[in-house]
Amino acid sequence: MVFWRLVDNKVHVAGEVDKLGFEISEGLRIPDEYLEAQEFIVMRTCFGIGDWGIITALPRLLKQKYPNCKVFLPSLNLLKTLFSDIHKQMDPKNWSNPFESSLSVFNNNPYVDGFVDEIVGEVFHDHYRIYDNNNISTPLVEQILKFWQFNESELKDSAPELYWSQEEQEIGDTIINKHTDGDFGCLLISDRYDYTQDELIIEKLKEHPIPYFYYTEKPLNQTDFNFIETALDLRHVPVRIQLYIKSKAVFNISNQCGTNHLISRYSKCLEVQRQFPLKHNLVRGIEYLDNPFKRNLLKGIPDKLESKTTTSRKWKADLIDFFNKTEYKSVKSLEVGSSLGHSTRILSTLFNEVTALDNLAERHEKSKIMNSDRNNINYRVMDVYSESWNFDNMDVVYIDCIHTYDHIKQDIDNALRLFNKPILVFDDYGLFPDLMQAIDEYIERGELTVLKQIGQYPGMIYPKTKNKILKGREGLICQSI
Repeated sequence: MVFWRLVDNKVHVAGEVDKLGFEISEGLRIPDEYLEAQEFIVMRTCFGIGDWGIITALPRLLKQKYPNCKVFLPSLNLLKTLFSDIHKQMDPKNWSNPFESSLSVFNNNPYVDGFVDEIVGEVFHDHYRIYDNNNISTPLVEQILKFWQFNESELKDSAPELYWSQEEQEIGDTIINKHTDGDFGCLLISDRYDYTQDELIIEKLKEHPIPYFYYTEKPLNQTDFNFIETALDLRHVPVRIQLYIKSKAVFNISNQCGTNHLISRYSKCLEVQRQFPLKHNLVRGIEYLDNPFKRNLLKGIPDKLESKTTTSRKWKADLIDFFNKTEYKSVKSLEVGSSLGHSTRILSTLFNEVTALDNLAERHEKSKIMNSDRNNINYRVMDVYSESWNFDNMDVVYIDCIHTYDHIKQDIDNALRLFNKPILVFDDYGLFPDLMQAIDEYIERGELTVLKQIGQYPGMIYPKTKNKILKGREGLICQSI
């Protein structure tokens, strides 16, 4: 990564570094003569609302430590001057005006003396921080404060802080009063969430059966959170009003997301952790949620958006949630169409034994590399439609072979004929009409009953499969009768 120096309205590359900042043992701190001048500029070189939001306590803390100082922030014009090249590289769909959104968190802040269009001399921005290799999970704002010569007792009250105008508070209160009558929560799901830890969020939502203001990157009915009592979709509410509403909630839950960070001073905040370890992205006051077993099992396994030969990460996560129970540990399973071994890896973790079938030996070879740490997988090269099924009893059969009506019927018939009331697992249920029709016929005749719908919801588009759209849930877990 590159260490930048900002001097006299220009960005200078100071050099490549392995880690931004200075190790605590180096003893480097902000120059005394800069502090003696009593005019400070607070600056970040990242431009998300959360990036700037996590340093919003800096102006107040600086004035507490240096009572006679003035604290300034860069104006929009200065940010454009300094970082115009970076702005051009940003996706306009997500970053229509990143400088404006990042600085909006400082609106109405009584500790900010103004916004400046130019700088004279050097600005000590967020690259100037003090880190401790023995304590890597220290919030960025605390690392910055240490560079500003703060001691430990002076930097603890550094959680993000926001200040709303009277008008903003009145607008927010009007929305709250219109859509709720008492306690409420807020749910935020951003586009960085992969839907693999849904059960952690669901558990917390059920512990708090209250109305929810929500912002979800896909329609709420296409998520497993569709059971909540809704107050209002916040999608079209201005972001500062959203933040005010969130600050009044008794409970905020989200994936790890900058907008949620900013409320930790005012409301109980929970986040599904995305980065491991958190390092400087830690925000004090937030309860981080994680299922390390599932996270580690899914590590390195692609999503269907990346590869057409696999299932979605959500499908895999839902499969794990369903079968990761004591009663399934001794199970024997059959995988009909194992391909490259992504699902094989999950099945071999959940069950006692897996027999993986594929008609191409080279696929098994790739699977063996991926699953080289497993000793409970039986690989068999087999054409399941021309060769006889001669297996011992299988408790779970995952069918993922040819997706035509006749072929899926043949797979189901073989499983029902040969095995004693097996559980059948399907993927691509909502993606291929023939497959859906065949499975539905068994369900309608009472030969199969649905135990669980899994994976992505109807409406999901898969570019790797010629932009096919799910017409039903991605997968089913069915019990044979």
